[in-house]
Amino acid sequence: MTAIDEVFGGGGPIAAALAGFEARPGQVQMAQLIERGFLEGMHTIVEAGTGVGKSLAYLVPAMRSGKKVVISTGTIALQEQLYHKDIPLVLRALDLRARVCLVKGRNHYLCKQKFERQRADRLLASSVTMQRIWDWGVRTESGDRSELPFNSPANEWEALDADADDCVGEFCEHFRDCFFFRKRDEAKYADLIVVNHALLFLDLAMGGGLLPPYDLVVLDEAHQAERWATAALTATLSKATVGRMMRKLNRTYSVPAHFELELDERLRELESALARVPGERYPLAANEAAPLALEAMRDTFYRLENWLYANWHSALRHVPENEAEAERRRDLAMRAVLAHISAIERARSPQDQSIAWVERSEADARYEINSAPFEVSDFLRATLFDRVQSVVLTSATIANGDSFEFLRRSLGVGEAQELLASSPFEYPVQARLFVAPAHMNPKLPNFAKLAAPLIEECLDRTRGRAFVLFTSHARLREVYALLRERIAFPAKLQGEMPRKQLLEWFRKTKNAVLFGTGTFWEGIDVVGEQLSCVIIDRLPFPSPGDPLVAAKMQAIESRGQNAFESYMIPSAIVRLKQGFGRLIRSKSDHGLVAILDGRAASSRYGQVILDALPPARSIDDLDELGDFFVA
Repeated sequence: MTAIDEVFGGGGPIAAALAGFEARPGQVQMAQLIERGFLEGMHTIVEAGTGVGKSLAYLVPAMRSGKKVVISTGTIALQEQLYHKDIPLVLRALDLRARVCLVKGRNHYLCKQKFERQRADRLLASSVTMQRIWDWGVRTESGDRSELPFNSPANEWEALDADADDCVGEFCEHFRDCFFFRKRDEAKYADLIVVNHALLFLDLAMGGGLLPPYDLVVLDEAHQAERWATAALTATLSKATVGRMMRKLNRTYSVPAHFELELDERLRELESALARVPGERYPLAANEAAPLALEAMRDTFYRLENWLYANWHSALRHVPENEAEAERRRDLAMRAVLAHISAIERARSPQDQSIAWVERSEADARYEINSAPFEVSDFLRATLFDRVQSVVLTSATIANGDSFEFLRRSLGVGEAQELLASSPFEYPVQARLFVAPAHMNPKLPNFAKLAAPLIEECLDRTRGRAFVLFTSHARLREVYALLRERIAFPAKLQGEMPRKQLLEWFRKTKNAVLFGTGTFWEGIDVVGEQLSCVIIDRLPFPSPGDPLVAAKMQAIESRGQNAFESYMIPSAIVRLKQGFGRLIRSKSDHGLVAILDGRAASSRYGQVILDALPPARSIDDLDELGDFFVA
């Protein structure tokens, strides 16, 4: 077998298959370490700086391993890139044959039974969008929603998706040609399975069943792993979840209308109780009125459960071909109701190392109650790291300085080999870092007024071409209101357009400026001078008012550790590195990162955070930019 350094060498097969390829030492080191881990059954942690080429660095060892490998990403977009671009490239370069399968969650696939029943029950589609879905559904060969050349409303797609709560499995007449089960069978025989974190961690939380057994795992974008693992273990109760459950029940059964009316009333009572405590996110324990409202809602679910138990057969809307299918539909319906009862019980009486909290949606002022463990290390250690031969964790932003201790502690990683693979970019030449003076404290009530002229000056220096990123929607709107009439460049605010269209606008509009929050801090790739400036309003510490954050900090303090140093600072470093990483995406890029939080320059912890960033040249005054941006 060809040695890794030869595979990635200047005259090697990857260079021959990839136009413009340049040999990078960090990529070779990463691939060598991962291959060693696969061969010797060791876990591997690699921070791969931007430009290292981490995808190819783990794909080559994965495909040469001869074992069944799951590659999990933080986003479906990266899934698609791996499946359609990177994996075919490696297979072609190495002249390998491998069965590759891209798997998404069930709700990404069209359910043929739902589709046929809906068209049989209606003479006309319920909307123009639904008619377009019908037209697509007749001709699609994959049933994958991503094929749709338009955005379909969530409620319309939900009526046709292959969600588990509607699926009778082998009792369905379309079981043998089902889009989802066909994909699941394909995964059974695949050598390489490409999934996203949501699906992988949900499979772990369920004890398997969504994915076939596998030998090796690669967690790309591993900085997102804790968040997705927590999401997989979270129980949610809200108007949206109850509405979704009732729509599913009504598709199968003729449910008496009084149940829906009663649940609507219980939801109004619950939301009224939740509104008594101010804030968009707070611990449920802080609300004294919520337990009574939850108890009343639980009683309604109990009555619905009893009705289903007594009427599951006679109330069926469609008579099934056999009794087994009817029983399966009963079990699915009961499971959906019991899941809501369980969510209520978990909220009223959280388990050890768990917390229940309330979230208020800024968009529609709706409330939801969530309950989840605030630490997932034990869960991941038991279900992943102790069971899988070798797990690779990689990202451009998982180290704090030269240490992976924060990642290890958060995810429950035990013994593992480590590597810091440095970026090939020349940050001292390509990037400038400006940090605002000490008096610029984001906690001051007049911070927005202090920040606005500094942002305006940065934009004038860079001729727009900037992301202006904020840690809160409130601060985003406040600063944008101060600047929108003063900026001499085309500017848009997050929310004015869907995210995908907003990015397309930014890429195509000369000197554009985009004001955004969390969704634009990571996973955005704008190469070239179109993005020449990233402005960040404050050090991105987790909010201590967030119930999950508060619970984590309390647990850390109870172990005799300093929560600010061991949790808040490392979290801020990971987040800030993600924001910084939007700027330099190629060897020809150059630009400015401006941090408007004066604490970064005036505090000890600020210096620790700055030291963890890529080594851009620091400037104390924007005048030092000189002719840096002169074309």
